Amino acid sequence: MPWSPLAGGFLSGKYIKDEKAGSDTRAGSGNPMNDYIFGDLAAKDQNWDTLDVVRDIAESTGATPAQVALSWVANRPGVVAPIMGARTLDQLEQNLTAGDLVLDAEATTRLDEVGAPTTNDYPYGPFGEKQRGRYVHSSDQAISELF
Repeated sequence: MPWSPLAGGFLSGKYIKDEKAGSDTRAGSGNPMNDYIFGDLAAKDQNWDTLDVVRDIAESTGATPAQVALSWVANRPGVVAPIMGARTLDQLEQNLTAGDLVLDAEATTRLDEVGAPTTNDYPYGPFGEKQRGRYVHSSDQAISELF
């Protein structure tokens, strides 16, 4: 169950690279936590490239960027239900209709390629990088040593 499938509203399509976020948006609200999150998202060109592809697919399908992003996440293998957090009834209604949007293979491939996690960022940045290389003694190994 992925949380924040719109990346705190980043993938909703309402943000423009190198422009200050509007005060009516989460990123422009002045909340230090939102500034921190949006600052990290806005700092990576890969995120803007992903948003560009989301917008392009939205335009070609007649959907909103949020609907495209939600459809992409919801149709990933193993995903049961993305957890979304709409601020308004309109956002909720728009987001719920994403369940009816089925992206074609080309659109999905484009999003998979541009949005692929990078080694140093996912999961948990440099901390996660260290954890993935950590040795963990498993019970399977201990049992195999007995025989």
